[in-house]
Amino acid sequence: MSRTRVVRHIVSSRVPYGGDMQPEPDASSVTRPTSAVRDLQVVVIALLVAVLLSRIVGGVARTGGLPSPIVQVVVADLAVWVPLVLGVGWVLRRSAPGVLVRRLGLGWADVVAAIGIVIVCRGLDAVLSVLFFGATGLTPQATLGTPDVLLLVVSAIGVCLLGPVLEEIVFRGVVQRRLAAELTPRTQFLAVLVTALAFAFMHLAISTTTSSVAGFEVFVTTFVLGLLTGTLVAMTGRIGGAILAHVLFNTVAVVLTWPR
Repeated sequence: MSRTRVVRHIVSSRVPYGGDMQPEPDASSVTRPTSAVRDLQVVVIALLVAVLLSRIVGGVARTGGLPSPIVQVVVADLAVWVPLVLGVGWVLRRSAPGVLVRRLGLGWADVVAAIGIVIVCRGLDAVLSVLFFGATGLTPQATLGTPDVLLLVVSAIGVCLLGPVLEEIVFRGVVQRRLAAELTPRTQFLAVLVTALAFAFMHLAISTTTSSVAGFEVFVTTFVLGLLTGTLVAMTGRIGGAILAHVLFNTVAVVLTWPR
């Protein structure tokens, strides 16, 4: 055997003390988070920031730091919307406009399904409210003197339009879609379930309810709403029906409780 072969044989046969020689992992072989996971991380951070800011604004408003009711409503809305818009904007920055428009599609089947979802969820909320408080809670609010119409309109725009659209884009359009991308076809139903739970927990975290019973009602109702809208999105691949259901769900409450 030549000297070169002997040296190669000795080097290749050396074993370090205490175990077999293990090759160090190559940097390119290290598992890195997928784009879907990175998007989910961004959205989760945005949701946490929104909840934190909402609580801060609520505390400031209770201590008189925001004396104007209209300012309170606007600032409270922006505290939630701005982090969500930034998070969604970052996630969708590379998406083609045509694809986004198609995902916002709305057909007759979506409209019918949305109306059915609203009937189920509003009925559930009314039943729970009667069981817990003895009334549906969907009656005109009592006011002293003339209602502040501007305040009511500003609140209604946020509750009935801007809020539902943004929330459905965040939860059903981004969170549920990204979760489904990380699951197998047999487990993709978990994307709907997990997204509905996150949707309900966020509404509970930013709600102004003062009792655990009222909080439980908010959680159950929003969870069922998220579950049904999420199922609709999973079946159609579009979020237009979910947005319509959410808009109608909130609008029914605003119309029925509008001061008269």
